[in-house]
Amino acid sequence: MDLSIVYSSSQTVKPNRGILKAVSARCRLLKQDILKPADMEGYKYSGPKDLEKEISSDHLKGKTAIVTGGANGIGEAYTRGLVAAGLNVCIGDMDVEGGSKLASELQKYHSTKFVKCDVSSWEDQVQLFREAASFTGKVDYVIANAGVCPKDEVFDFSGPTLEPTKPSLTTIDINLKGTLYTTKLALHYFIKQNGQEPSPAQQDTCLVLIGSGAAFLDCPRGPQYQSTKWGVRGIMHSLRRTAFYYGSRVNVISPWYIPTKILSPSAFQHVQSRGVQLATPASASACLIRILSDRTMNGRSLFVSPEKWAPERGYLDLGLDSWFTEDDEEDDEGENGRKSKKELLKEIQRDQIIGAPVEEGLFV
Repeated sequence: MDLSIVYSSSQTVKPNRGILKAVSARCRLLKQDILKPADMEGYKYSGPKDLEKEISSDHLKGKTAIVTGGANGIGEAYTRGLVAAGLNVCIGDMDVEGGSKLASELQKYHSTKFVKCDVSSWEDQVQLFREAASFTGKVDYVIANAGVCPKDEVFDFSGPTLEPTKPSLTTIDINLKGTLYTTKLALHYFIKQNGQEPSPAQQDTCLVLIGSGAAFLDCPRGPQYQSTKWGVRGIMHSLRRTAFYYGSRVNVISPWYIPTKILSPSAFQHVQSRGVQLATPASASACLIRILSDRTMNGRSLFVSPEKWAPERGYLDLGLDSWFTEDDEEDDEGENGRKSKKELLKEIQRDQIIGAPVEEGLFV
């Protein structure tokens, strides 16, 4: 079988030897009936994930997880949920007081450690992963949660008589560059632990990237924040088809408005005054545990939702991370009185911008 990659009629590039070895190993396992043929693809869309089926989280006990930005807000909820599920947790955050206090509180349940970490610093993140690995020698799960949402200076106008001012790109540095650093280190540890050739001996690992509702739908007046969250989805899309080589998975959690310090209290009050329902940190935490527990879940984005859209669990799979097929159109009619997919998306999109409607002007 010719595995050369053809880029043009005049240029061929020989495949990477590591990839060839991985494919060869995969084929050997197929012959031994250890793996099913479908696993060769790594990722295949099969419609929105059925989240009604209960899945045990018992196998998570004793594993090690890292949570960046895990000292407060949604990150704290992730940290608490992981400890409650029996994991060792290493919190990376700039909030020394809050992070130290949280780690001290949770230490009596399971090994919990706080490391001061600026995710935009490569050196800080390297140290964070070293500290996490000191629990058991391994890092099993990584939650790239750290993020900010300040006033966006890209969307700013100095006036017709003034020169444009250079914008701060702190949001990019933390939300995107920091997430890429986290991703790089997670992959390093996962590959170091599991190798590059698929085998039954590989232990489950998972990178969970934190996106946002802004990663799917229009979010006016925030080009930096929205671009970083779309970027997070892009990272997942880039990794999900090859993660099986090192026994891993990659998924995204995209929270709706959840009252935390990422926005001011007045901002959340304003959103609620427009009739927007908020989601909860508890729903985000439950969503994370579901992803980690389900070893078949890869390449998905789960949406942490207010109760009106997900009354049973507080999160759902909108099925937006693959091109729709003809089969997906069958869902457009809606069943059992539920909104159709298109109707649901229209309502979510409406609430996404209702706090500051476009018709109120360019700068509001």
